[in-house]
Amino acid sequence: MWAPDIYEGSPTPVTAFLSIAPKISISANMSRVSIVASYGGTLQQIFFFCSIASMILGALAAMAQTKVKRPLAHSSIGHVGYIRTGFSCGTIEGIQSLLIGIFIYASMTIDAFAIVPALWQTRVKYIADLGALAKTNPISAMTFSITMFSYAGIPPLAGFCRKFYLFFAALGCGAYFLAPVGVVTSVIGRWAAGRLP
Repeated sequence: MWAPDIYEGSPTPVTAFLSIAPKISISANMSRVSIVASYGGTLQQIFFFCSIASMILGALAAMAQTKVKRPLAHSSIGHVGYIRTGFSCGTIEGIQSLLIGIFIYASMTIDAFAIVPALWQTRVKYIADLGALAKTNPISAMTFSITMFSYAGIPPLAGFCRKFYLFFAALGCGAYFLAPVGVVTSVIGRWAAGRLP
């Protein structure tokens, strides 16, 4: 609940740090724990539920936003669910997809938050204001569009490859319900993130 307000009220470098660093730290620590000690089926089901809940909340909450930074916050919530998908498998393939997913997510987020200050300098705060960006600053508009399409998981961009690896790892570990939910929330998230470009 607090993430969109923090994203909107904080300076952009702080927002970028808060969007990337905790996810990398938590993923590294949880991966280390899962490599050292195996966890049982009950804990794995809790991870599956948390992953599904995060993906659904992130996708549905981003649909109603009107400002530029707020959909990024809800998208970040959804991306935590995608990252948890790789971790919750408890397999080597899941950890590998998690590492690939974290690297691609960090790259996309750094790119998105490098463009947001340029948008604010041109007085763009609302999604409706992005329509004139192609005329005033076409390079920023094109870069932001490509980044948001990657966030949404449009092929052949890196965001699609990231989600493909994570969902493939989920199918490989027998999470046959988790992968379709991830695909459906990804489609909903495509609409939400697709409004920005």
